[in-house]
Amino acid sequence: MKLKLVGLLIIIPAASHAQSSVTLYGLVSAGIEVVNNTGGSHAVEMLGGALQPSRLGFRIREDLGGGNAVVAVLENGFDNVTGSLGQGGRLFGRQSWIGIESARWGTLSAGRQYDAMWDNFTSTTTAVGNIGLLDHPGDADNLVGTWRYSNALKYRSPSIGGFSTEAMYAASNAAGEFSFNRAFSFGLSYQQARWRLAAAYVQLDHPGTANENGAVSNDYGGAPFLLFRNSPLNANVGVRQQRNYGVGAYYDVSSKLRWSLLVDQARYSYLDSTGFTLTNYDTALVYRITPAIDATAAYIYSRGSYSGIVETDHWNTASIALGYHLSKQTDVRIIEAFQKGSGQRAAASLYLNAPSTSSTQNVVMVGIRHLF
Repeated sequence: MKLKLVGLLIIIPAASHAQSSVTLYGLVSAGIEVVNNTGGSHAVEMLGGALQPSRLGFRIREDLGGGNAVVAVLENGFDNVTGSLGQGGRLFGRQSWIGIESARWGTLSAGRQYDAMWDNFTSTTTAVGNIGLLDHPGDADNLVGTWRYSNALKYRSPSIGGFSTEAMYAASNAAGEFSFNRAFSFGLSYQQARWRLAAAYVQLDHPGTANENGAVSNDYGGAPFLLFRNSPLNANVGVRQQRNYGVGAYYDVSSKLRWSLLVDQARYSYLDSTGFTLTNYDTALVYRITPAIDATAAYIYSRGSYSGIVETDHWNTASIALGYHLSKQTDVRIIEAFQKGSGQRAAASLYLNAPSTSSTQNVVMVGIRHLF
C-alpha cells in the first residue's frame, strides 16, 4: 500500500498552482539460510534483507508546471532482523538527494546517490536482481549496491528515441585535496519494447575512510564478503584507484522468458603499486511458469589477475531459484547458490557470508519479501 500526502502551494498568486506529494514506500525481507562453510564453520542463520535489502523511503515531488518538477528521495536501509541501521549507520544511507526534473531537459540532482553501473545494469543483471545472496566476487563492481556516493551531482537525460545518458561526479569535500576520495561515472542505454542494451564506467580515486567526508567511506569496505579493498601483499595498504566498466543487455524471448547477459571488469590500483583486475561474465534466464510462479537460473564466471605478483584466480558461481507470489506485493523464494574459487586468494564468499575456509561455499535459503 502506498500512502500519499497531497497539498496545494500557490507559487504565483492568482496565476498558477504547484501540487506537492510525498509517497511512503518500502521493502522488508528475511530468510533462513544453511551454509556449508562461513568463516570455517557450518551455520544455520536468519538473515535480514535476504532476498533484497530492507528499506523505508520517501519520494517527494512538487509539480512546477510545464513538465518541470522538484524531486527528492530519502531512503533508509536497515536490518529487519536486528533493527540496526545499514550503510554504516546512516539515517538515509541508501539515497538522500534533491533535484530539478524536466520532461524536456532531464534531471539534475544533488546528494547521496547511485552510480551509472547500478542505474544501468541492475535490470540487465538478473542473477543479482532476482536471486538473493548471488553477487560477483567481493561485489567488486558494486552491483549489489554495497556502497553509495555522497556529495554527488548527477545528470540524467530524458529518453530520446530509446537512448538515455547519465553522468555523475562525487566530490572529495577536502580542502586542497580535490582528488582524494572523489568519484565520477558515465552511462548510456538504449531501450526497446523487448530488449535493452547499456554501457557504463565508474572511477574512484583514493576511496575509503582516510577521508570520511569524501565520496565513499565506511560502506565501501568492512564487511567480510567485500573483497579486494586491500593490496594482495599487505592488508594495511589500500586502494589508490578503482575503475569499473562493462556492457549489459537483456532480451525478452517471449512474454514468459527473459535472457540477460553482462560482461564487466573491475580494476584496482593499490598504494604499493600492485594491482588486481577482475572480469565477470554473467548470464541468467528467468522463466515465468505461471502468473504466480517463476524460476531463475544463473551462472557467473570470474577471472582475477594480479600485477606485482604472478597469480591468476578463478571463480565459478551458479544458482537456481524458485519463487511463488502470494500477492502482487509479497513473494516467497527458495534459493540454491554455489561458488567455487580456484587459486591462492580466490576465497569463496557469497553475499552476506564470511569467506569459506575451503575452496567452495554452498548456501540453501528460504526467504520472504514484502513491498509496500
